[in-house]
Amino acid sequence: MILPEKDARFKVCPLLATPDGKMRFCQGAQCMMWRFAEDQEGGEPSGFCGLACAPVAAAKKAQAMGFMAAGAKKEPENPFG
Repeated sequence: MILPEKDARFKVCPLLATPDGKMRFCQGAQCMMWRFAEDQEGGEPSGFCGLACAPVAAAKKAQAMGFMAAGAKKEPENPFG
């Protein structure tokens, strides 16, 4: 889900937890897993959590650019690959 950073800061992050087990909120662009989406018309930076994988539109764009296009190489003698 692509969100403006100010809205993402109200979502719970699965990696951030206090020692007593309480969950903390998303850090947005301060987190190394935050991925920026394409620029929107509003000018407000938006993005998504990289832990949740890329949203469908971002994944299709990456695939069209050649990323993730190459499949795993199969070995001819390996019956499982």
